[in-house]
Amino acid sequence: MKKSLLINAALLAAILLLGLVAWFKPSAGTAAFALSTLKASEVKSLEVVIGGSTPLLFTRGDRGWELAQPFPGRGDPMQIQKVLELLDAKSSVRLPAEGLARYGLNEPMARVKIADREFSFGAPNEMSREIYVLAADGIYLLPLRYAAVLPKRPLDLVSKQLFAADEAPVAFDFGSFKVEQADGKWALQMTSTSVPAATATADDIQRWVDDWRLAGAIGLRPPGKTKPLG
Repeated sequence: MKKSLLINAALLAAILLLGLVAWFKPSAGTAAFALSTLKASEVKSLEVVIGGSTPLLFTRGDRGWELAQPFPGRGDPMQIQKVLELLDAKSSVRLPAEGLARYGLNEPMARVKIADREFSFGAPNEMSREIYVLAADGIYLLPLRYAAVLPKRPLDLVSKQLFAADEAPVAFDFGSFKVEQADGKWALQMTSTSVPAATATADDIQRWVDDWRLAGAIGLRPPGKTKPLG
């Protein structure tokens, strides 16, 4: 009987001890360190450098995100918002900003500057499936998804839509024919006798115009010195 009581007492003590350890032990992976206190809604500028590519600088104004350098353009709001999610990132690890080569941060794969906050992306940690990110006050480990949202090419942050949300075409001139708007109605006009005359209903023309208004490019390239075709 005594032996049974001693065993039960020992088991109870062990359970209590394990409970105390679990209670006071910090939970593994607790995200304790915020990389920034800046809110995405407050951001007016974003600079992105992928590898050794030319930096792309975006600014936000009344018309939304626009590419300011190295050439003018419109930013893709959805893609830019994904990058700004970095501001909400939290890490359970913060290391001193030393020995950058050890973490692949001496030559970062990408650099992001949000307002006046800079972030550099280094090598992944294969053990934890995280990536090292250098911020102002240290080196952090973040989930790989923060690197996955970075564009493979900086131009992926540029909008491919031909027209902005507040823009609308008023005329199309393709040389052999024109489509123009007058008094709120679209009309087709043939301008070349070498091309067979085309017939289209008002609904056909409106659908054609709507397709152009919503059209997006299949790819982008920086403007060059060569004269565009056409």
